[in-house]
Amino acid sequence: MVKGNLFKVALMLSLVGCCLSCGSDGDDKPGLIDPSDADALSEVIIMPSGTDQLTGTPPVPSVVPEAPEVETITPQITSSNGNTFVLVFSYSGVNGDLAGAYIQINGANTYFDIPFGDGSGSSGQISLPIGIPTNVDEGEFDLDFSVYDGNDRVSEVVNANVGVLKLGSGSLQVSLSWNNDSDQDLYVGDPSGTSINYTNPFSDTGGELDRDDTDGFGPENIFWNDNAPDGTYTVSVDDYSGSSTATTYVVTINAPGKSKTFTGTTQNGSVASVVTFTKNGNSYSF
Repeated sequence: MVKGNLFKVALMLSLVGCCLSCGSDGDDKPGLIDPSDADALSEVIIMPSGTDQLTGTPPVPSVVPEAPEVETITPQITSSNGNTFVLVFSYSGVNGDLAGAYIQINGANTYFDIPFGDGSGSSGQISLPIGIPTNVDEGEFDLDFSVYDGNDRVSEVVNANVGVLKLGSGSLQVSLSWNNDSDQDLYVGDPSGTSINYTNPFSDTGGELDRDDTDGFGPENIFWNDNAPDGTYTVSVDDYSGSSTATTYVVTINAPGKSKTFTGTTQNGSVASVVTFTKNGNSYSF
């Protein structure tokens, strides 16, 4: 199980710095995407680095006793535009290391092959960060996924339903999700010196917390609709629940044509300093 936990963190970190702006730097996909449009969503959804997108459907489950087993820990997920949600699942019965996972948005004509490195072990728990671009509309979609071992033996297919909220994005958006049912809180300090959080959801600069999640997984969201001021911002995550179990968080920062994702852990009521960045017009320094 220790190997599984270490491997989980490595997968989370593999998403750091990826772009959720749906194209090359500064090149946003035009218009809103309906999450029920499986093919359109598959073209823009952000999977961990190293993922291959392939045409067709994943290999079918292997009908042999040696096939690995998989169980979803998060069958119902809440996410939002501009958020990186965490798909959590456990696996067992692997001879050697788990080799990878297949994920398909239900109804799509393509699927994703996510390879895992050495060290996953024969059993454990994995958290996969999956990004929703800012131009995805409110709605829901289903994920079908399975895992496979080094001999290409494939598990049964399990499912997760993802509900997408339409939260504030605008000129600057900071979003938080995490991988268990603890209560994590998002704090953003703005250039005026104001700390925006669940006790102070508004700033005179226009910043607003429009979602505070108290029962696990997120998202929490702070945004400026127009004209986020220039200056220095600080982002931190507070383990409000004081959980003795380590929580892995994902913070995604979006601005028009720009996005960065950061991960880390909290435990026993700690406060994690996620990032400090400076905005100067359309330029951001992290």
